[in-house]
Amino acid sequence: MRNQATLFSRHCTCITTMPDIYADKLTRSAAEGRRLNGQFDLLTRNIGYLIHPRIAAALPPSPRIADIGTGTGHFLQCVQESGAFPNATLDGYDISSSMYPQPLPKDINLKVLDMKQPVPEELHGVYDLVHARVLVAAILPTEWTALVRNLTKLLKPGGWLQWGEGNFISATFLRGGALESSPTDTLIALGNKWKTEMRERFECGWSTLPEDMRAAGLDSVDSDCVSSDRLPETRKEAVENGMTAIFSWLRALASKGVGMTNEELDVAEKRANEEIEAGGYVRYDVYVVTGKKVL
Repeated sequence: MRNQATLFSRHCTCITTMPDIYADKLTRSAAEGRRLNGQFDLLTRNIGYLIHPRIAAALPPSPRIADIGTGTGHFLQCVQESGAFPNATLDGYDISSSMYPQPLPKDINLKVLDMKQPVPEELHGVYDLVHARVLVAAILPTEWTALVRNLTKLLKPGGWLQWGEGNFISATFLRGGALESSPTDTLIALGNKWKTEMRERFECGWSTLPEDMRAAGLDSVDSDCVSSDRLPETRKEAVENGMTAIFSWLRALASKGVGMTNEELDVAEKRANEEIEAGGYVRYDVYVVTGKKVL
């Protein structure tokens, strides 16, 4: 590992990294960190668990847990706050530290490391649980198989990989009220723009993870599927969260003179908010894929 990264108690700096393709579409910022935290919490409520019950029941009393593409470290903070594993070692890895909270949370280690690169040998076989969720915007279709194999190397024998992704290609914007009072034209139009832009990435992950996990040698691979709006009370927050990402992308394009102007986006954002207030919402499938490293 010494030729790739230098580990510190709270940070790991990786010398060689792949391009940050997440930043091609979305901005790494405090505001984006808050949006991601909100998205994570909404999905967790609809999924119904933070750690899959069959994994939680199998973890040792003091598990070593890694979160990949950790962003703000929110998953690790949720594990910590749950109190389920008070003696857990909690490590988060991301290609960028730009969304890491300051100061860093106590007893949570956030490190910079590119998991698309070969995994440092001293991290092989270290973790009881490796977790990842909604990394699709940061992964090209050709990268999934190797990335799953890399994450599998982090696991101890008997350790678990849990990876959640949304089938955003299936995202549908729906009206929540009467036909005459609940339009969704703007939500549909902008949602379709985003899906067209991201189609190549969005078609992978949810559809390829089970096969990639098996190819990496994981056993007992299983896929749990729920609707993103399984709990109707989350609908408004979820569509607001999704539209925040879409408008962030569109405004970044506008700043480069591409696509809609800021004036056009102001009008579109007003209409989108009106459609949300009238009950418009989004629905897509969410998959949590789990697999165990053989003993």
